[in-house]
Amino acid sequence: MLQASLRKSLAILAAFVATLGTAPVSAHHGYTGEYDAQRPVYIEGTVQQVNIAYPHVEMTIQVAQRNRVPTTLPKIADIAIADVMKIMTAAEPGTYALQVAGLQTELQGRISPGDKIALVALQNCLPPNQFRTRYIRLASGDVVSLAGNTQTEVAGCKKK
Repeated sequence: MLQASLRKSLAILAAFVATLGTAPVSAHHGYTGEYDAQRPVYIEGTVQQVNIAYPHVEMTIQVAQRNRVPTTLPKIADIAIADVMKIMTAAEPGTYALQVAGLQTELQGRISPGDKIALVALQNCLPPNQFRTRYIRLASGDVVSLAGNTQTEVAGCKKK
């Protein structure tokens, strides 16, 4: 009798565990992404809002005027995009809401609304076409960046 009860309990437990694999799981990212590494954008402006939290820092940047892409940027090679300085374009004036890939610890206490910053961002190929960055030149002039590329970067957006 005890063995039959134990077998039944194990069968119920196994069925429960099996259903866990079929339940929808929400990823920690706010957006599915295919970020176009062939069209990096230089955004220079004023921080309007910033939220430093896990899993991504989120911020809003106001670009008052179109800035030129500088001829050089310190530590830009860290982001591992070939010819990044040649293919980068400057952002149009406007408001940019974006995520920062990682870097929560590095940005904590170092960025605030009102700061003038510059960053290199990639735009998502998928709607709502938001921006993500992993390179920021802070108001202090220090550069905070995440080296290498991420799994969500693609070599150009595919037409759908």
